[in-house]
Amino acid sequence: MRPGSPRLRRQRPRMISIAWGLAAVLFFFTAENLWIDPWIRQKSPRIPSLVPQALSGAWFLCLVVGGIALLLLVVCQILLTRDRNLAVWTKVGTGIAVLGVLLLSVQWFRITNKRPALRLRSSHTVLLTWKASSSQVAGYNVYRSTTPAANYLRINSSLVQGLTFTDNTVESGLTYYYVTRAVDARGYESINSNESRATIP
Repeated sequence: MRPGSPRLRRQRPRMISIAWGLAAVLFFFTAENLWIDPWIRQKSPRIPSLVPQALSGAWFLCLVVGGIALLLLVVCQILLTRDRNLAVWTKVGTGIAVLGVLLLSVQWFRITNKRPALRLRSSHTVLLTWKASSSQVAGYNVYRSTTPAANYLRINSSLVQGLTFTDNTVESGLTYYYVTRAVDARGYESINSNESRATIP
């Protein structure tokens, strides 16, 4: 069949559409994992992450599916490049898209295969200290919030017996607000202590 036949002319737009479709899907997937998900985690840490845990079954599945999609994309680009009747700018455009997606996919692999499930969890900790209550107490509860003077949640699993507490569940880029409450033998809590603030770099 000759190169200029109607059948080949119909196949070219289809091949171009497949190439751009694969590039768009791969770009969105890698961008969500590398940029969008971390941004959402900083704005609202309670929303579960959609990035697969490093070296988990889901991670390997994403790697296999993404690798196949990337291979098909490269094959499409090779076929488009070999088509002499295709405009040069079309070849250049798809080539840039393929190269960009390829680099993003490599970056996705480099970052996610070392990233734990809570991948924004930093190595920072916050050490809290306070003065002893003047009343007889059974211990203390520690509360934390990401907004000042509101929405406190208790972060200690059991009563703190001493006058210090280390919060090792902080995330980089957030500011935390802490208060403590004394608890008596009957389980009643005191009012909030003065609020302390900690900004995690």
